[in-house]
Amino acid sequence: MSLIKERKVENIELFYDLIFTYAISKISELAQHPHNGIIEPWVLISFILYSLAVLQEWSYLTYYLNRFGTFNIKEIVIICINMGAAIYLSNSLFLDWEQIFYPFSISMLIMSSSVAFLYHCQAMKKSVGERESINARNILLIVITLFAMCLLLGFRVGILFCIAANISGVFLPMIHRVKFSNGTNFGHLKERFELLTILFFGEMVVTIAQYFSPEYFTIYPFIAFITMFFLFGTYTVLINKSINPNQKTRGFILVYSHFFLLMSLEIIIYCWNLVGKNADKTFLAIFYIVGYTGFYLMLFVNEIYLEKKMRLRKKDFLKIFGVIIFSFAVMLIFRGNFIARELSILFMTFSILLIVSRKYIK
Repeated sequence: MSLIKERKVENIELFYDLIFTYAISKISELAQHPHNGIIEPWVLISFILYSLAVLQEWSYLTYYLNRFGTFNIKEIVIICINMGAAIYLSNSLFLDWEQIFYPFSISMLIMSSSVAFLYHCQAMKKSVGERESINARNILLIVITLFAMCLLLGFRVGILFCIAANISGVFLPMIHRVKFSNGTNFGHLKERFELLTILFFGEMVVTIAQYFSPEYFTIYPFIAFITMFFLFGTYTVLINKSINPNQKTRGFILVYSHFFLLMSLEIIIYCWNLVGKNADKTFLAIFYIVGYTGFYLMLFVNEIYLEKKMRLRKKDFLKIFGVIIFSFAVMLIFRGNFIARELSILFMTFSILLIVSRKYIK
């Protein structure tokens, strides 16, 4: 019998998700102004590192609340501390790593330490989940130590420890794993990621809305809005409608695929923000390709949670692959033609939604 009780997502969790969505949106703003029509590589690296840092802190506390959360005063205080640190971090973001070094390190140190404290308290109870709590606490202690070294050594040397802390925080849970005494509450975990993804789609709506102008009518926002609807529909059909929430699994694939799925959505949002700006057409087309490829790749990875009879067949994937290749080819060949590019994306998102719906919706 499962020892984890089914429960709904609490309001404070939704508030927590909103704060971290704000943090990711602030990160994406760093790349809103292309230099000579393109985004320089180090700007993209900054976007990836900052995004992974914020998402990993979100996931550590989310995993704790999923497994052990009772929402007592202690936990609520820790959630509030995390939200405060996330807001401080968000408003301190700059492309100059030296300028952000101390605010970033201090914020990450506070968030990591507060969640490590919760895992330590749970481990001290000597009850269900003790082994997992000790493992999570020890991983966070490694991260905390690395961030502490950042602050002690200063920027020139400390930046290396800062990068190491981020990478360790993201990938150590995959490398150093222990057998769970009881699975995660997969239904709750899935719902948390669905709600976080919905907030990202909400950011998409805000981005598209700026192009709905009564003074200057253009068809672009309508195409973009329908494209977003098709994207959201495909995500909903697979993640919300098809995956059984009552599974005994850690949900690692769900977690890590969503990390990069959400970053892919941010890349798409970034491309939409570049419309009408002095962006290189080839660069914009390539970034569109990266964003949509990442989204669909990370989405279909979650088929692992479906029963075999429900999964897409080889011919379904060949159809999807053909549609994607055709659309991307049109985008590159006609990269200077705005309407051709947007219609090719619209065709791709509609076709994939149609293929997926026919398979999953009976």
